[in-house]
Amino acid sequence: MQTSANTGGDPMSPGSFERAKAIETPIRLRRADLFMLSLPMCRTFKSAYGASTGMKRAILVRLEDDDGTVGWGEAPAPERPVYGTDTPEGTWSVLADLILPGVMARTFSGPSQLAKTWEDLLGQHYAKHAAESASWAIASEKMGVPLALMWGGVRARIPVGESFSIYDNTELLLDEIALRLQEGFSRIKLKIAPGWDVSVVSAVKNAFPGTPLSVDANCGYTVESGPWKELDDLDLLMIEQPLPGDALMELSTLQSTLQTPICLDESATGYNTTRTALHLGAGRIVNIKPPRLGGLLECFAVHDLCVDLEVPAWCGGTLETGIGRGFNLALASLPGFTMHADMSPARIFYEEDLVEPTFDIELDGCISVPSRPGNGFPVVPERVERFAIRRWSSGSTK
Repeated sequence: MQTSANTGGDPMSPGSFERAKAIETPIRLRRADLFMLSLPMCRTFKSAYGASTGMKRAILVRLEDDDGTVGWGEAPAPERPVYGTDTPEGTWSVLADLILPGVMARTFSGPSQLAKTWEDLLGQHYAKHAAESASWAIASEKMGVPLALMWGGVRARIPVGESFSIYDNTELLLDEIALRLQEGFSRIKLKIAPGWDVSVVSAVKNAFPGTPLSVDANCGYTVESGPWKELDDLDLLMIEQPLPGDALMELSTLQSTLQTPICLDESATGYNTTRTALHLGAGRIVNIKPPRLGGLLECFAVHDLCVDLEVPAWCGGTLETGIGRGFNLALASLPGFTMHADMSPARIFYEEDLVEPTFDIELDGCISVPSRPGNGFPVVPERVERFAIRRWSSGSTK
């Protein structure tokens, strides 16, 4: 990863990536814990990849410094390797066997140096992100500075939109959208797939005129199969990831025929791949998702790249609990995040959050960035234990 980008303000000031690398507070870990949770969902969420329903597994990392400071990180890996290559079982194994044993009882100057211990591992993005996040929470707590301020955030409140899944019928979707707009969400994103696209998008646009609207195809189409002209005529904010993530040449060809910007999601798996995609003209907007990118340092690098190239960026979610959302909200406070974030409160998906107090949207369509050092939202260990179906501690067996 290489970047020399700045934040777009003072040309002599460092970018977010360089700023983060320079943050130093000694970290020496005396304990690491893993928890695999089975979280009850209160709704079904369906996309081109399939449906998430019933129970969802998530992996938490708990790190404890020699002085007793604790930080938590979350790996919300999907059950099947369809969005990316990560799964809960693989993430668990990499954390317990490779990442966490390598950082115990060693002194690091800060999160950036600690993260170098696993930079030779290919992939494993969710595992890397969870471990790195926990180290940032420790650094923030020890410094007494909230994550957003430590990283150079410029806003205290984040405008948010909602992502709407594929429904059984259009009427149910319209009812759900009306409810969320009443709650304050001010941008609509529709999941689409073949057979659930133009007519549905048109119905939503007609029902809620003037509300910013985008679609997310989750790689569900080909250049030949998509209704591109019809979607292009609907004046959308963006068409997110219409083709497979590695189809950069095809995405470039498609983007050249559209007025509507293509947003890179599954194509933006790291700094180098995102830079290549933007250079090829495969998209004009970037969705920055920390677990997909493999950590916050990589997010800072992609953020700075977007600032340098004047490419709009926004922060997406992956069904995180309040633990993961705390990092996302802090990240979205950086200057390069110029579009609505996907930041659903945990209550929309889960029967109970893992933090207390949790967060929610306000009537003006914004969510406040956490102002507490550390994890931002206090983790409730009793809830973690209640939902845990598997545990591991440093020095223990799996």
